[in-house]
Amino acid sequence: MKKKLYTLTISLACAVMCALTCASETEARLSRDIVRLHIVANSDSEEDQALKLRVRDRLLEATSASVSKEDAAGLLEEYEAIARREIADSGYDYGVRAEYGRFYFPTKDYGGLTYPAGEYDAVRITIGEGEGQNWWCVLFPPLCYVKGSVDSSDAGRALRTMLSPEDYELITSGRSGRLPVRIKFKVVEFINSLKEKK
Repeated sequence: MKKKLYTLTISLACAVMCALTCASETEARLSRDIVRLHIVANSDSEEDQALKLRVRDRLLEATSASVSKEDAAGLLEEYEAIARREIADSGYDYGVRAEYGRFYFPTKDYGGLTYPAGEYDAVRITIGEGEGQNWWCVLFPPLCYVKGSVDSSDAGRALRTMLSPEDYELITSGRSGRLPVRIKFKVVEFINSLKEKK
């Protein structure tokens, strides 16, 4: 009995390590290939959240479907000006800051796709104090759409061309309701959070 328990424990540990390695490698590859648009509201008040969505709509209206990863950092001045104009037109005097860099994001389902936790390149727009809930989408490949919706078939086609078949299957498997992918990414997210606390 002890031998069976030992074998089961070792097998389970090996399976967990394999899953973690696979999810970590996928996160690393995706974080190199994807650029996010990230908008952070001033606060969680209903008015500030509505303002965040209006800023989002103006930014997406001005975003070309042909934006490339190399273009993303060059959008800062334009995005900041658009956000300032929408904030002022809405009757607020909040400051706004646009920046490009690598930022941490938790595991997230978006348009039927599961993106693992990790650091991603992103254009971040911070409104006012930046203490409210945020909104994000995938700027490159261009999967952001006005009104915050995403056509998952377009997203799937774009991602299929840039990802390996294994990575594509891993992040799209959430569509079929399979739970293990999300669990793998959540375990990686938990381990990453422990590393950050050190």
